[in-house]
Amino acid sequence: MNPWVWAGLACCAMWGLSRFFPKLATRHIDPQSAFAFEVAGEALIAIAILAGVGFRPNLQLRGVFYALLAGVFGGLGVYAYLLGAQRGQVSQLVIVSALYPVITVLLGVLVLGEPFTARQLAGLVLALAAILLVAT
Repeated sequence: MNPWVWAGLACCAMWGLSRFFPKLATRHIDPQSAFAFEVAGEALIAIAILAGVGFRPNLQLRGVFYALLAGVFGGLGVYAYLLGAQRGQVSQLVIVSALYPVITVLLGVLVLGEPFTARQLAGLVLALAAILLVAT
């Protein structure tokens, strides 16, 4: 098995847990408070990991700009997820929100010129069908 697969599986496990706890949080506190504490938790783990690897920031402006954009959109996504968790079933919300790779794949193809196969197209169609099946 390729080494990246293990990282992907670890990511899957951590994100799976991270998208379950907001439902529990928003049963007890409002989404704004849950958002603040979730971001605080992310900051704590970021500090611990970066300190552990002897982090020295690379300040190339274009890279910093795109990393900040990732943080802005990621934070907005987390907040939207918390609102959804408060208002609906996490078992449905997580399926719809986990289809974000559709957007990433399309941007990779259209903006970065990455290849796109018939198999990937079939996967995108099935992903969109999943949204319709779960959300209606």
